[in-house]
Amino acid sequence: MIKLRLRASEVRLGDRLVGLGGQPNRVVMQVRRMSREVRLLHGGADETRLVGDPYVWIMRAEPRVIEEELPHTVWGVRTPRRIQPWEGDR
Repeated sequence: MIKLRLRASEVRLGDRLVGLGGQPNRVVMQVRRMSREVRLLHGGADETRLVGDPYVWIMRAEPRVIEEELPHTVWGVRTPRRIQPWEGDR
């Protein structure tokens, strides 16, 4: 998990909102963007209302990076088309 500081409108489902003053981290279940506020819902009836689009601290899972080298192309070498038995000899 990494700690990020983002605008409230950039928070995503599954992010953990960092609590203030010893409050536990809460998993964000839904983000609602209203005209002048952002609402972050965390299960049940709990929600956090933020006026405007302030910065908030969240915990987010680190993106996974695959370091394996991929082949130059996914296409194999072109070979002549195989004749199917029902097509007969040409």
